[in-house]
Order: sequence, then structure tokens, then C-alpha cells
Amino acid sequence: MLRRILARAKREWSLVADGPLRRRLQARSRLPRGTVALNELPSRSVLLVVAHPDDEVISAGGLLGRFPRAGVICLTNGAPYRGSFTKNAGFDNWMDYARTRDGEAKAALALLGRDVPSYNLGIPDQGSVDHLVAAARHLLPRLKSGFDCVLTHAYEGGHTDHDSAAFTVHAACALIAKAGGVPPLIVEAPLYNFPDGKLVWSKFLPNDDAGPVSVFPLSAAEQDRKRRMFECHRTQKEIFTNVGLQTELFRQAPRYHFSAPPHVDEVGFWNWGRCAWLAMRELGLCEELA
Repeated sequence: MLRRILARAKREWSLVADGPLRRRLQARSRLPRGTVALNELPSRSVLLVVAHPDDEVISAGGLLGRFPRAGVICLTNGAPYRGSFTKNAGFDNWMDYARTRDGEAKAALALLGRDVPSYNLGIPDQGSVDHLVAAARHLLPRLKSGFDCVLTHAYEGGHTDHDSAAFTVHAACALIAKAGGVPPLIVEAPLYNFPDGKLVWSKFLPNDDAGPVSVFPLSAAEQDRKRRMFECHRTQKEIFTNVGLQTELFRQAPRYHFSAPPHVDEVGFWNWGRCAWLAMRELGLCEELA
């Protein structure tokens, strides 16, 4: 017990001591870089790294059928350990809720009629912020397995698990580059954010370092399949009322300052930002990600 208390105290003191470094890194501008449009994205091999067992459908359920090679890695099991979420979803315990959500995700992907390898890391919903380092290191060999692009969430402050997925992808790609390798192109999709305290769905936050937004209209057949994929996720049916079926949009991800909030409103940022900084420290990526 004493050892844990001392370790926590040391961690907290390091956060205070790192304050000037964090502020300096947050304030610096990134060197200019070339960005690319994603008009050819449907013809590329794409690994999706998402937070919850329905985010792949929301983000890219239409284009998933077009990618010549695709895979899905989901960080969380979609079931929070604490709170009323499990009971509100109609379950007595989080284990049954997690198992149901996994079955829903598999049923939805099966509608593609093709092999899309997928697996779930099993982190509890709302808990991925506590596993940033392990998740980033886990992604390393997957991102080096021949995919042209890795598609993940935008860093937008809507949900800590979404931001954690973005962080782990950027961290893993930074580790590959730091070791002299060539990481896949990071592509992102928007879900929701609160830039002015109001909920906004399917719209990117402005970022001068991002690539241009590419909008892909979905065919009638793709829209119908995406709707049926939504219907597989019965426990999340209220979420999908906010998601359109006509188009999907993506952009090349900017080089985020993950130690700073993604927009002016910092509500909910403190603990996530604290954990992100500690993960950068442990991974040796402060210069790359802060």
C-alpha cells in the first residue's frame, strides 16, 4: 500500500514539474508538411482502429465493402464496469453486456459477405485512457503488417475512448517512424464533439495541419447494408439516429498536440490529458505527440 502511495505521489509531482515543458511543446508550431487528398482511399488496404464495437460501422460501414483488404481492431468491449449503463441497456452485469456487444459487432461485419478479420482488446468501456501505453505497443506489429492506411477517430474531445484510440494510433505510428520505419498513412473519421458546449455529429474540428476532407457518397446498396449493420447493434439503436447513411467523410489526420485539449472548451480534458502526458513520457514521444 505504501509503495503504491509513493508511486502515485511521484507521478503527480512529475506532472507538476513537467508543466513548463508541456506548455512549451503545446505552443510550438509544427513544421509545414505536404498533405494528401483521399480520393483513392477505397482502393487502399485499410486497418480500422476504433474505440467501441459499433464505431467501425458509424465511421466506415459503407466503404468497408470496397477496401481490397481490411481489418478491425476495437479497443474496448463496449461495457462500462461502473455506473448505470449496463442496467439501462437491459443487462444485470457488464459481462453479459460485453458479450452481447461482441456478438452484435460480428453479426454486422458478417453482412459484408467477405472476410474482415476483427478482434477486441477487451478494455472496459471508458477505461482505455488507463491503457494507452499497452495499446500503442500492441498495435505496432499490426501496423507493420502491410496496410496502406490506418483509419481511426479524430482527436475531438467527444469521448475519452475515441481520443484514446486516436492517441494509440498516432503513438504507434510515431514509434515506427522513430525506429526508421514507414508507418501507414493515418486517416481519421469524425464522430462527435462539443466545441461550444453543444453536441455536433459527423463534423471535423478545423485544423490547419489536416488534409482536405474527402466525402464519399454511398450507393443505394451500401446505404441499405449500412442500415442493416446498424440494426445488428440493437443495444445502441438510439446512437444511430444521429448518423446519416448517404455519405462517409475522411481526412488525413493532422499532427495533434495531444497534451492540449482539441478545442477551447476543456471540459473533461484534465484526466485524459494527464494520462496522455504520462503515456508520452513512458513511450518517449513527448516531442512527437505533445
